[in-house]
Amino acid sequence: MNMLHRRSLLLAACATALAPAVHAQRRGTARLLVGFPPGGAADVLARALSTQLHVDGAAYIVENKPGAGGRLAVVEAKRAAPDGRTILITADPILTIYPHVFKNLGYDPLVDLIPVATIAAEPMGLVVGPMVPASVKTLAQFVDWCKKNPTDASYATAAAGTTMHFLGELFAQSAHFALTHIPHRGAAAGVQDVLGGQIASTIVTMSQVLPHLPGGKLRTLAISSAKRSPRVPDVPTFVELGYPKIEALVYYGAYIPSATPAEVAQRITAEVVQASAAREMVNTREKMGVDDLKLSGPKFAEFFKADLERWGPIVKASGYKAEE
Repeated sequence: MNMLHRRSLLLAACATALAPAVHAQRRGTARLLVGFPPGGAADVLARALSTQLHVDGAAYIVENKPGAGGRLAVVEAKRAAPDGRTILITADPILTIYPHVFKNLGYDPLVDLIPVATIAAEPMGLVVGPMVPASVKTLAQFVDWCKKNPTDASYATAAAGTTMHFLGELFAQSAHFALTHIPHRGAAAGVQDVLGGQIASTIVTMSQVLPHLPGGKLRTLAISSAKRSPRVPDVPTFVELGYPKIEALVYYGAYIPSATPAEVAQRITAEVVQASAAREMVNTREKMGVDDLKLSGPKFAEFFKADLERWGPIVKASGYKAEE
C-alpha cells in the first residue's frame, strides 16, 4: 500500500469518526439543566444520567444554573425550545411546594412542563440526637417528651419552605403538640447541630444520616415512605405508627417544556427510562443511598399532579410565606 493510499484511508476513517460529533453540533447543544451548583444530589444524578443518555444521537451535558433556590433553572427550561435538547433535572419541592409559598414564582409546573420520568427517590426520617434521653426509643415516647419539654421540642431542616419543613408541621398537627422549626443552611448543618446536642431532632432525607446511624448518637424514630426501607429495616413508617397522612418522598425527576411534540416527548421518556436503568445510574444511586421510584410518562404526570395538589392545604395550614 503506497503512502498516498494509506493517507486517504486515514482521512476517511477520521471523517467517519467525526460525523456523529458534527451531526450533534449541527443539532445544537443538548443539555441537562440543574438549578444548583455542582456537587449536590441533583447534579450528581444528572451527571451520571448524562453518560447514558442519547436522544437522536446527541450527547447531553450538564448545565448548572443555580439561583433562587432552584427556580432559575425551571424558568430556563420552560423557555427552552421544545425540541428535546433541554431536559430539567430537579428535586420535587421546586415544583410541588414552591407554587404554594411564592407569590411570584415565574412558572406554573402544570402548564409549563411535562413530567418525563423519575430518576431517584428517598424517604425522610425523624431523627433524634443526644439532647433526647436514650430512654426515648419510639415516636410516641418522643411526642410525650416534647410535651413535657416544650422549650426543647424542636426540629432542624435544610431550609424553610422545604418538604422536610412541612412534613414536620404536618406531624406536629397530627400528633397535637408544638414542635418548633429551626431552618438551617443545608441538611448537613442541621444534622451536626443534632449530633452536637444543640437541637433535639431533625427531619431529613435518609441519605444524609445513614453514615451516622451505626454509631448510635442519632436514632431514627420513623420514616416517611409507604413501606419500610431495606436500608433501615428496623425503623417503622409514620403510616404504620398511626399517621396515615404522613407519607412522602423526596424525588428527582426529568422534565421538558410543555410545547414539546408528543412524539418527541415519548422518545425522550423512553431514553430517560433506559438511561436511568443503566448500571452507571444504579451504582450512583447505591453510593448516594437513594432508590429508583420508576415512574414515567402519564403515571409520573398523575403522581406529580397529586403531589402538587396535596401540599397546598398543608402549606396553608402552616401559615408559612416565603420571602421573595
